[in-house]
Amino acid sequence: MEFSSTGGMRSPFSPRVRQSIAGRRPIGLASSKKNQNNFMQSVDQPAGDVIYKTPLITIETFGMPLPVMVTETLTFASGDVSVRMAPCGWCWVVAGRKVLAWPREAAAAPSAPTAARELTLPQTDLAHKADLVMLFYEEDAQMPSCIGVSPEGVVRYWASVGTEGAYSDVSCELAGQECDRLTEAKDGLLLATTTCTLVKITTCKEGRPGVVCQTMRPPSGWLGGIGRRVSLLFFGSMPAHADTKLVGVVVLPGWESAEGTENSECVVLVAGGPLLQLWCGAEVHEHHLRRPLSEAFARAHLAPQGDLNSLEIMALDVHAHGRGVLLLLAAANVARSPDVRYALAHVSLEGAGARVVSLCALRVPRDDEAPRCLPLPARPLLYAPAYVAAVSPSASDKSEYVDLASEGDRVLGAALCGGAPLLFSRKHGVLLLRLADPALPHRPPSICDSPMGSPCPSDMYEGNLSLYEIDPHEVSAMSTDAVGKLKSAFLFHVRGDAAAAARALAELFPREHGDALDRTALTLAADMLDDAPAGDPRWKLRGASRVSLGSSCALHGAAQLRDKQRAFSLFLDFLRAHRLWRRLSTLTKGRSDTRVSTQWELCALAARLAGARALQRLHRAGAPLLDAALHQVTANADNEGGEGGEGEEGEEAEVLEALRSGALSPADVVFRRVTRIERVLRALCALAPPAHDARAAAHHALSVVTTLTTVLGEMHACRAQWMSTAPRPAPPLGPRSTLSALALAHSRAVSQCAHKCPDASLRAQLLEAAGALADLLLTEAAPLAHSSNTDHLYEKLRRDTIQPYIDEGQTERAAVLAEKFKDFDLLVELCVMRGDMDRLYGYIDKYKEEGIAEKAFAWLWSRDGAARAQLLRGVCARHGARADAWLAAAPARAQLRALRRLCAEPPARAAPLYADLAPGAPTLDRATTFASIAKLCLLASEPDAQSSETMRRAESTLSLAEQQRALPRVLCLHHGLDENSRLLDPEELLQIYIDSESKCLNEYDFKKALDLTDFVQDMERRDELRLRIWCACLRRDDWGAAREDATDELHSKMFFRLVDLVHVMGGDLELLLPPLDDILTAPELAELVSDPRIQFIIKYGYECVEGMRNGDVVDAS
Repeated sequence: MEFSSTGGMRSPFSPRVRQSIAGRRPIGLASSKKNQNNFMQSVDQPAGDVIYKTPLITIETFGMPLPVMVTETLTFASGDVSVRMAPCGWCWVVAGRKVLAWPREAAAAPSAPTAARELTLPQTDLAHKADLVMLFYEEDAQMPSCIGVSPEGVVRYWASVGTEGAYSDVSCELAGQECDRLTEAKDGLLLATTTCTLVKITTCKEGRPGVVCQTMRPPSGWLGGIGRRVSLLFFGSMPAHADTKLVGVVVLPGWESAEGTENSECVVLVAGGPLLQLWCGAEVHEHHLRRPLSEAFARAHLAPQGDLNSLEIMALDVHAHGRGVLLLLAAANVARSPDVRYALAHVSLEGAGARVVSLCALRVPRDDEAPRCLPLPARPLLYAPAYVAAVSPSASDKSEYVDLASEGDRVLGAALCGGAPLLFSRKHGVLLLRLADPALPHRPPSICDSPMGSPCPSDMYEGNLSLYEIDPHEVSAMSTDAVGKLKSAFLFHVRGDAAAAARALAELFPREHGDALDRTALTLAADMLDDAPAGDPRWKLRGASRVSLGSSCALHGAAQLRDKQRAFSLFLDFLRAHRLWRRLSTLTKGRSDTRVSTQWELCALAARLAGARALQRLHRAGAPLLDAALHQVTANADNEGGEGGEGEEGEEAEVLEALRSGALSPADVVFRRVTRIERVLRALCALAPPAHDARAAAHHALSVVTTLTTVLGEMHACRAQWMSTAPRPAPPLGPRSTLSALALAHSRAVSQCAHKCPDASLRAQLLEAAGALADLLLTEAAPLAHSSNTDHLYEKLRRDTIQPYIDEGQTERAAVLAEKFKDFDLLVELCVMRGDMDRLYGYIDKYKEEGIAEKAFAWLWSRDGAARAQLLRGVCARHGARADAWLAAAPARAQLRALRRLCAEPPARAAPLYADLAPGAPTLDRATTFASIAKLCLLASEPDAQSSETMRRAESTLSLAEQQRALPRVLCLHHGLDENSRLLDPEELLQIYIDSESKCLNEYDFKKALDLTDFVQDMERRDELRLRIWCACLRRDDWGAAREDATDELHSKMFFRLVDLVHVMGGDLELLLPPLDDILTAPELAELVSDPRIQFIIKYGYECVEGMRNGDVVDAS
């Protein structure tokens, strides 16, 4: 469409390719070119006889007169008669089981007579209809083929309509479902049931002509987790419901994917719900459209008011449009009014997603019958049996309709054939509808060019957005930076010059562009939201040369923000239309090296815009304390000469001057800067409550919390809508200072204002409002939990938010928040404090895959006394396998693990654990106790292969403990050993003997040391330690006063007394006494054995020992 001042915009109702009315589409591999040429005919044929005429609508006869059989059937039929017109150039009427088919025009079948072809449909107990019959041309065919399906699913195929008796029947297995319509696709026909089951029908020419029916099913596992209502959508074994009853089937052509591959055509099934089922090859995607369409109705100025849950929406008709569909909708707010309102919605289908792009309210001449839609190039055509209406999406343009019922006529069908709107009248047959071109400089706008923020397109073009007045050529000429070039491309897109926009984008952003596209798009979007109003004379900024795309000519603040919403939506549509949206990646934000998603930065801007509009509505409604917060924001900006915190640009000098003079109000200045709307929230949180009036402080806190909850709710809803199309972790609310301010306001409201409030009712209201704020606050802070650098901040914020409710006795509210935000430690604490172990068991069963059982084990284990007893007797007994795994994961839990095994299993199973615990026990008594328990467990059980080894370890530990208790008192005092000391290992005890310089040690003490060497398992280490013991014994003697008689000297030295003691006590001297050479070469005895006399005594003693050993042997022999 052409605009004299604002450029052109393409209508969504215009056909993508101009086709002939009679151009048929084959069902086989390819159509015969000669057949195709025979039936081509331009729409611009000589005008027929005018039947109905208004200033805008002309309805005239078209094609050949109706055959006599068709006229008689239409005139005298006793039952229902249905009609269908196909692009192949043929029409057919169904009355009872009879099908009458004839060509619309003489060129469609030059060799065929004008008489209709009569076919007989399969037997049925239900009513046949024309939607279940399809005529099509197969390859090299002179006459069309026909397929008719009975409502029960019997498919009858005629290879040629000229041979009525030559047909074949095939039955589809539909489990009792009722067939609804046939639709032509690229490689066959698609049969859809009333409950949206899809069957593919293809013809087969091998042998006798026939058809093959294949029920299309989703991939394995696709329906996992989908409830009854959705499963009913795909498998119609249950009775049809209004929400799941088929409305229409649309076949969309394939399009190029982001990877450059060509996708196959997609099939879209729409049910009344409205529900949408999208088949793309082997993939199936299902979308519930009720919520987004309800929100779109709520934003429309003609939509019913009230709760969205009471808004009933039903789809009436569906048509293809580009990469999406157009839905004709009926809506009624049953809680407010029974009046039904109609609208046309554009739903874009990109990949697997479905997005409501626009919605336009329609005025219907009469609502006694549900209308259907025919999308024409200029405006939509609504028709019902009684009338035909050309409606306008613009409120300023008239809608005209033709009342056929007053002439005794009825509309039996309508279709777009080759781009021409054809009607079928009961009295006149096939009619052509022509619309007069309006005497305007441009045609009425199309709804599909309008963003979601503007349901009525007239608001877009006759409203206050200034971007339509900007010349893109001028912007392109004066722009030197990337942002300006992107603005010019955007303006070309708005004016409908897609080619110019594409050229500008190709030059600006080649395929390898780094993050230039991301930074440029984000900068443009932010500038758009911060633009000053163009129509307000108070905002004349000196030196302002920036092209303001978000500027509005409106004077009202609400209208200015609404226009920014519309401009922002247009910009997002521009990114998607030119495939820039998929190319957006990540960029570095701020001074950190952290990369963030550009799409979610745009989401953050959209959320701030939603928050700004919510604040503006509250301010307009007179919300308390908002004026004070706005004044605080502007006061800070004025004092600092422009608030430029966080690297942001401050206010202009002219704005500050106008603010001081009163020309601009604080609300004007603050709501203009949408990207910094969080400063209002921070200022609102910073307002201190009255100090000396507890009731007034509670009212103050309630006002603050209510305002914050409303604004955050709007921002959260905006983010939720983005997450439905691109599910990723949502961006945080903004600067962390905003989260901190919100947390402080929440804590003050609960811990101070609610705590001191004397009015129980007011306190309950405040706590209820604070609970809603806590929910939103933790939801907004949740992205912090996804990073290892900030997860501790989230955990602290979560605990600081929930803990005040426990302190105030609001344990149920705290439990709800803790469960929603997975504070499992707090849930365990609450359950144990209240003694509600059943509830704790329920939490463990519910969140068993999220680690709550281990959290419960750890929390109970960290407490003493009754908590550990509850862990052992209750939780561990109920969740034994997980408890055993958790207890075995850390050595510190070994004692509890052994005790659990002793309580829950046969005693012998606990013995190894206690035997393992004994060497590492903290005290000697505890080690003896553990070893004794292990020994008792074995004595109380049947012996097995493992019990002997466990018994040996237990007895070894007990013997070692006795050896430690037998240490000389002087050594215990020197090393600080007592009953509270730990059990030392054998080498440590030996080292005490070896290193001791005490003169109190005698040969009996060194004999104990030699006995300790039996606990050392390594034989070489054992011999080394024995050598060191003998060397230590030698050093304890006084060798300076050696006697001349060597025999007397042997009896006076401890070394030889120890040899004698070992021999007397039955020790093996050959094993225990080291060789003489080892003694003489020991480093610690080097000085001692250097004396020849001492060396002589030692050798003499060894000789005596050897002689004694030989003498014993001799005596023994």
